[in-house]
Amino acid sequence: MIRFPWKVTGLAAGPLLLAMSAPAHALGILDAYALALEKDPTYQAALKEKQAGDENEKIGRAGLLPQVSLSYQNAPRNWQTQKYQQSDILGRVSDVTKRQQYRSYAGSVTLTQALFDYEAYARYKAGIAQTLVSDERYRGKLFDLAVRVITAYVEVAYAKDQIALAVAQKTAYQEQLALNDRLLAAGEGTVTDLSETQARYSLAVAQEIEARDALDSAQRDLEVIIGVPLEQLDGLQILKPGKFNVVPLSPSKFEDWQKLALKNNPELAASRHGVDAAKYDVERNRAGFMPQVQLYASHSENDSSSDNTINQKYRTDSIGLRVSMSLYSGGGVAASTRQAAARYGQAMYEMDAQVGTTLNDLRKQFNQCISSRAKLAAYELAVKSATTQVEATRKSVLAGQRVNVDVLNAEQQLYSAQRDLASAKYTYIKSWISLLSDSGTFDEKDIKRIAQYFTYQS
Repeated sequence: MIRFPWKVTGLAAGPLLLAMSAPAHALGILDAYALALEKDPTYQAALKEKQAGDENEKIGRAGLLPQVSLSYQNAPRNWQTQKYQQSDILGRVSDVTKRQQYRSYAGSVTLTQALFDYEAYARYKAGIAQTLVSDERYRGKLFDLAVRVITAYVEVAYAKDQIALAVAQKTAYQEQLALNDRLLAAGEGTVTDLSETQARYSLAVAQEIEARDALDSAQRDLEVIIGVPLEQLDGLQILKPGKFNVVPLSPSKFEDWQKLALKNNPELAASRHGVDAAKYDVERNRAGFMPQVQLYASHSENDSSSDNTINQKYRTDSIGLRVSMSLYSGGGVAASTRQAAARYGQAMYEMDAQVGTTLNDLRKQFNQCISSRAKLAAYELAVKSATTQVEATRKSVLAGQRVNVDVLNAEQQLYSAQRDLASAKYTYIKSWISLLSDSGTFDEKDIKRIAQYFTYQS
């Protein structure tokens, strides 16, 4: 049986106490993960599921171990009335009533040990498989917690970036509006230029509102996981400025990641153990066709324990074998066995479906990680080129070579490139942690590595 720590070493205590005790604290990913380990209801439910699952093996083993039972009955007052007929020496028959009061007790201790019980054996093996299922499900929930924390954290950070971009875009259009007003007042601008800029400004306002709505939703999602209102904290950390470094994948080939997933993915491992449990459930039902053999030993003491043993004491010790076997149960054993066999087949097909789903998602995350380096380089170049284009277009307008709409288009292209660049960075982070989760290779050091992408806002 796999054993897991209740807390992830080095992450739970320190950041949790810091986040809860300080009146204002910028929440980092390590802090969020530590809080989630303590507060996330989905993860806490997984802990309870694991605690319950750990008992399956012990419950199954109990059927193979000796069983001791005790029974005791003490009745200090018993009343008996006897009515019968008797004849005298002359042959006359008369009714006789006899009443008596007495004390009675009965006690026994019985020990039984299964010598051959295929049902108990199959139940024990199924219990081991079910315990392993709960262990793997717990491991999967632990991986899922990391993915959910990072995804929720990234969604909040991304929404804040979108707000900042929308505000910057709105400010730029506002300055352009002011310029259009001055040119129009001086007779050098047109109403068309003013209307075009106003339309772009209104669109930027709408985008800001949409981004703020997305931020509110993302914050609620993160709060559910960490169990702490973000209003009590001093915001989140931000992505470090400058060059965004993509971690080279190791291994570099998808086939190697696929082998890792087939071996280590907790959902696939749980499915395999689930198939084993279903197989032993078939055997448990088949045991209805087999005898049960028990060794038993008993000791009993009785005093006036029945109507025919009043004022008689007995002490009995016995040891022997007990054999029992069902000869006919109305076809129930055969039907139960067929039902269990069908469920065994169902479990195998569900495992095949789980393998397909997992490997498809693994391929998707792998492709995202592989292409991220090229996409980030392209978006960084696009931002640099768009910035240069905006500056050049503004100068060209002053020289009479370009018009107002060219400036607006250049501004729009710049902010689109900035938005795409931010999205690519956050998408890479989410894809990388999902790839590690799908392959079953996630470790707490990976959380720390992702945390290095973020820093406190100065």
